[in-house]
Amino acid sequence: MKRRIASTLGGRARRASPWGSFGLWNSRRRALVLAVAFLAPCVVIALSVVSIVKDAGRQVESAQVPSAVAPPVPPLPPPPAPNALVSPPPSAVAPLELADAAPADFYEATDDGEPTEPKNAPPKPPKRYASVQQAAQESCSTASVEKLSRQIIEQARCLKPNAFVPLPARPNLVVAPNVFPYLELGARNQLLRALDANPSRRMTLNSALRTVAQQYLVSRWAAGKRCGVPLATKPGESNHEIGTALDVAEPAQWRSALEAHDFRWLGASDRVHFDYKGSAPPPASTTDVLAFQILWNKNHPTDTLTADGRYTPATEQRLKKAPAEGFPIGPRCGKGSAKRP
Repeated sequence: MKRRIASTLGGRARRASPWGSFGLWNSRRRALVLAVAFLAPCVVIALSVVSIVKDAGRQVESAQVPSAVAPPVPPLPPPPAPNALVSPPPSAVAPLELADAAPADFYEATDDGEPTEPKNAPPKPPKRYASVQQAAQESCSTASVEKLSRQIIEQARCLKPNAFVPLPARPNLVVAPNVFPYLELGARNQLLRALDANPSRRMTLNSALRTVAQQYLVSRWAAGKRCGVPLATKPGESNHEIGTALDVAEPAQWRSALEAHDFRWLGASDRVHFDYKGSAPPPASTTDVLAFQILWNKNHPTDTLTADGRYTPATEQRLKKAPAEGFPIGPRCGKGSAKRP
């Protein structure tokens, strides 16, 4: 009996022993420590991955979205002073040398018949014409009789210096090719006053002085509906021949200024043409015709013309046969001629 009680007590003592509970708790703690030790690196790795993904996203956004800060803008140049003259580029200023002849479709004609070359016209090799008549038939440029025209101008200046006075240069004046920059003295002075009163405005002269040889060309082109020339007066009847007419490429811009200086606008029928008011209509006898007659007589002593400055059928017949390249014997100021200044 005593053994059974002792045995029972011993078993209960073993089941209630504190060492058994401690061992179980210790096992669970070890398992928890192992789990934490395993999970901690995983969490660190996961956080690192998330951080890397976020950094990559920021880099992509910064590459796609333009910077909000604009690059510095260089300062603008200061504006020109009021009424300052703006000089045209060198390519826009036409040289005084006369251009070579070109086909009709290379030219624009002003209203009263002076053909002018268009911008950027390709250069053409020079062509010589045996006579004024051949130049009228085969060319569309008054440059085809340039050398003869220069002789006529020089001879006319021997006869009457104030008839054809050179037009001095001005910063706001452009002289187109094929144009002789000469005017009658009064017309020249008034034109210079108009230019000087408007220094910031540019004028382009498409025609000024035109010799009888040039006038013959444009009158033939107009009569034959050639070279784009709509109209032209007969030789001996144009104010261009006496140096009192202008053809201006910008008539609307210059009309009021020219009218204030004694020029008269011809009207819509010839919108580019201005006549100097101080001059009378071309007289029956003109200086350029007289100069041609004198030159013809010097070179044809056995076939002379009456040197009276009148454009007669006989004068026209000689003009047609005159050399476009000029006479062998050129102008000379001598007895009976006024000397040039």
